Amino acid sequence: MKATIDIPDDIYRQVKAKSALEGRAVREVAIALFSAWVEQPTASVAPGGNPLAEKAPVSLPQWFASLHKYAPNARGRYDMDAIRQSIAHGRAGKGKSS
Repeated sequence: MKATIDIPDDIYRQVKAKSALEGRAVREVAIALFSAWVEQPTASVAPGGNPLAEKAPVSLPQWFASLHKYAPNARGRYDMDAIRQSIAHGRAGKGKSS
């Protein structure tokens, strides 16, 4: 099956460069990533429930820790509420003098 997705230019350039260094096609890398993601266990969600609202612990991929640099005050949580709190905390801290 063919699918079209929009990928930010900077990310695509990095993927293209890394896949070239490894001698792999971008298509091959994408299939490997999709396969790994599909094989991960998912949190159970009640019918009609919002999977993003679930608070049950979920096994996260290793790359997820890289989000820390974007939300350093999120304390290991990277849902939208934690990111918003991290941003608010960071803004509040900028007004303080050191």
